[in-house]
Formats: sequence, C-alpha cells, structure tokens
Amino acid sequence: MTGSVGPSLAGASLIVPSVLDRVAGLGSIFGKGLRDSRRATLIIGVLLGGLVLITASQIAIEYDTALERAALAGQMAALPAVFQGMLGEPIRIDTLGGFLSWRTFPFITVMVGIWSIVVLSGTLAGELARGSLDVLAGGPISRSRLAIQKLGSHLVALAVVVLILTVATAVSIATFGTLPDDPVGLDAVLGQAAWVYVATLTPAAAAFAVAPFAGRSAAIGVGALVLFVSFIVNGYGDLVPLFDSIRGVSYFDLTAGHRPLAGVWDWGSIGLLSLIVAGVLGGGVAAFARRDLLVPSGGRRIVPRLDVWISGPLTRAFGERLPAALVWGAALAAYGLLLATSADEFVATLGQIPQVIEMIERLFPDADILSVGGFLQLAYFSEAIILVGLASAFFVAGWASDEGERRIEMILGAPVSRVAFALKSGLGVMAAIAVMIALAALGVVAGAAIQGADGFEVALGVAVLGAYGMAVAGVGLAVGGVVRPGIAAVVVVSLTIAFYLIDLLGQILRLPDEIVGLSLNQHLGEPILGNFDPFGLAICSVMAIGGLGVAAVGMARRDVGR
Repeated sequence: MTGSVGPSLAGASLIVPSVLDRVAGLGSIFGKGLRDSRRATLIIGVLLGGLVLITASQIAIEYDTALERAALAGQMAALPAVFQGMLGEPIRIDTLGGFLSWRTFPFITVMVGIWSIVVLSGTLAGELARGSLDVLAGGPISRSRLAIQKLGSHLVALAVVVLILTVATAVSIATFGTLPDDPVGLDAVLGQAAWVYVATLTPAAAAFAVAPFAGRSAAIGVGALVLFVSFIVNGYGDLVPLFDSIRGVSYFDLTAGHRPLAGVWDWGSIGLLSLIVAGVLGGGVAAFARRDLLVPSGGRRIVPRLDVWISGPLTRAFGERLPAALVWGAALAAYGLLLATSADEFVATLGQIPQVIEMIERLFPDADILSVGGFLQLAYFSEAIILVGLASAFFVAGWASDEGERRIEMILGAPVSRVAFALKSGLGVMAAIAVMIALAALGVVAGAAIQGADGFEVALGVAVLGAYGMAVAGVGLAVGGVVRPGIAAVVVVSLTIAFYLIDLLGQILRLPDEIVGLSLNQHLGEPILGNFDPFGLAICSVMAIGGLGVAAVGMARRDVGR
C-alpha cells in the first residue's frame, strides 16, 4: 500500500537570509549579538542621554547669567588640587559645553566603560565557559571570523549608545545654551563623542584580550584596574609624585587635551589611542583563534579537591564566587596600597597652603582630612565604592546564572527546599563580598601602617564598603528571586550608578536635600576617619538581610527556569 506524503524535498533550495535579516539576528553571529544586546543598549543610551539633558537644564536654571557662571567657574578653579583631581580640570566651565565636558562626560565614560568591560570580558569567555561556543565553532566558520562578529556586535551597540548621547548633547546645548558663549558647532559635539567612544573601549579592549587566557572574572578585574587606575593616576598626578611618574600610562592623561565642547582639540591623541585599542582588540581575536576549545570528558567544571565546596548550596555558591572575589580583592588591595603609601606626600603638599587648609576645614569641620585616613577617605573610599558595586553585581550575576543556565532545575531535584537554596546561595554571595573586602583591607591597612596610621581604624572604615556591597547585592538578589534572575545584576549596577550620580551631582546642581538623601553614599559617613553613620549602616543591614529574605520568599512562590 502506498500513498503520497507530500511534495519531494529533493528540489528544495536553501533560503539565504538577507542583509537586513542578518542584522536583525537571523543567520549571523553578529546579528544575534546585536539583537541580544538591544535592550541594554537602548536603556544605557537613554539614561545617559537623559543625564546630559537634566544636567544642562539645571545649569541653565541655576546659573542663568554670565555673572553667575563666572562665579561658578571661579569657585571651581579655587578648589584644592585633591578636589580637582576628583572633578577634573575646569576648562571654560562658564560655558554650558565646557561644564558638560568637565563634569558629565568623564563620568559617562567611566560608566559606559564598566558596561563595555562586562560585555567584552564575557562575549567569548562567558560562552566558552557555558559550552555554547563549541557548537558555533563546529560550524563552517573560522574562529577569527566568529570572534570578529562577536566583537563587532558590541562595537555597533556602543556606537548606538554614543549616537544617542550625541543627539542628547546637541539638543541640550541648542535648547539650554542661553548665554552668548554657550552654542557650539556640530563638529565639537561629534569630536566629544569620538573621545567617549575610544576612551570607553580602552579598558574593555584590555578585558577582551585577557579573557581567552584568564577567563571572565580575571578579565573584568584587569579591565576595571585599567579604567580606575588610569582615572586616579591622571586625577592625582599633580599631588602624588609617584602618580606623576606613571601618568603617561593613563589614557585619560593622553587625551586630556581633547575637550571639543570646551573648545580644546587634540585629534592626534585620539588617533594614537584608537590605534592602541585596535591593536589590543586584534590581539584578543588572535588569542581566541589559537586557544583550545575542547572540553574534557569529565565536563567543563573541575571537581573541587576539597569536599567542602560541594557539601551544600552555601559552600558551592561561595566556592564558585571565591576566585572572582580574590581577583577583585587583590585589585582593590593594590589600589589602596598604592594610594596609602603616597599619603604623606599628599598631606605635606596641602599643609604648605594655608588657604587650602582653611577651605578643607570649612568643608569637613569635624574631620582630620589632612591625615593618612583623610586622604584615603577622599581618594580611596569615594572611588572604590564604584568597584565594590560592580563586583557585587558580578557576584549576583553568577548567582543568577544557576537559573539562567537551567542548573537550578537539577539542584532543586535534590532534597533541598527552595527557601533553603535561595538563602544559602545568597549567603554565598555575601561571603564572597566579605572575602573581597577583607583582602582589600589588607592592602589599605598595610599602606597605612607604613605611614604610621592606625590600621584598625582604617580596616573598620574599609569594612563599610562591604556593608555597601552587601546592601546593593541584597536588592539584586531580591529582584532576581521575585521577578527574574536575568535583571538582578543590572539592578545592582543601576543602583550603584544612581547612588554615585546623586551624591556627586547633588551639590554641584544644588539639588534639594530630599533628593540628595536618596543616595546611600550620603549615609555612610566618613568611616576611614572614624565617623560612622549608624542610620546608614542600619539601612545597609536592612537591604542585605531583607533582600535575602525577599529572594527566598519570591523563589518559593514562582516558577523557576523562566
């Protein structure tokens, strides 16, 4: 008995996706990467574009006359070098473009740089660790082409972010540039955008090049180190001779003469940095093309030699976060050691300027800023808090990957309740943060001890960074437990950036105290100087412990694996 089962497939032809389909994510690795990052790209672009618009509008409202702008410029120029190191050199900040290029764009470059570091450190290494690259590399595509397409998707995504930022900048100056010297040409806006693009890629390129050898965790640490060391060395080079001697390695110093919105141009430095970035990215592609992608028969994860790492959800989560915690802690320790050993030179320099001492005493009436602890509070604590927030987001992302990569279904098949798993695995994240801070404290305390400072008091101050990291991590755990794990790390990064922005711009833009008080950074006191804020520490405890509890309740009440 025979019958027809449909038309023959013998004459069927393969449908080749069009160029538009490939860009949309069908038929190309480049398109899929661009499609996967579309939400983050648009969110970051809109948020940063909104930041430029809000800053410009507030400047136009609060400083709406040439006299008030001149007074602002005079006040900022009179700041001590330590504060100018944190804020940057004020160049023509009596104009709207000059103010934006002084205060807003360096911060934007740091924040977008963090995003690029996270993306490029995992664009190949992350998929390699998950085993998903094995399938792609087994197809009719070379490793070099695979790496180039993965890299290209982020380069285009970053270009979209910068394009949104460019439009927002042009609109801001056209709308709020009410004084005669405020308007600038389109060439200046594009020139500033070019600096943002290249400077953002510099630390991310370092992370991309290291990732094939060291893995994602170490690559993020290297990228963050390049970013923040470059920023600090450039900012404090005039105060600390050691920093001044190595200032040439900072890409912020290399491009310091390129501030088109302020009327200062240096395309030569942008061209040189672009060549360096291209070379490092090319090295990352070559490194990936030559490395081994084979997975041992026993699986990609090495079985721990100590049974303690597989005795339960707590030890397993902590063991998986521990290598990254050691890398982050070592970076924070090295940074703190470098700053602390230079504190005496900083204090000696400021002590010779009575006007600066008087100004600092007015700003910090109850604190001994002219001390090792004071320098660490200003130069270390205020910058390390961003790194701690980023590291906490990375630990939370690792926690969320159990569900995102479907391991949680097998884990919960064992005799363990969802509440117990959520609490214990979340505690593993907190333990990783504690290890990172303990290691960071060792470096800072060692440097402070060399300068004759009280190491115990400094260690207590650094411990507050741990409370902050656990607080923002607790919020991420809560969101991952109640909503979905895929956005948990994004929430932590967003909180860290929002707190930092409100704290940084609140005083400059004369924001109401009610708004400035929303920043958790405002409630941490001056802990390295021994001035603790009990209310702020209580908030951190509630956010950390409450976040764990909410995550446990949320995971117990919803479907997992979404």
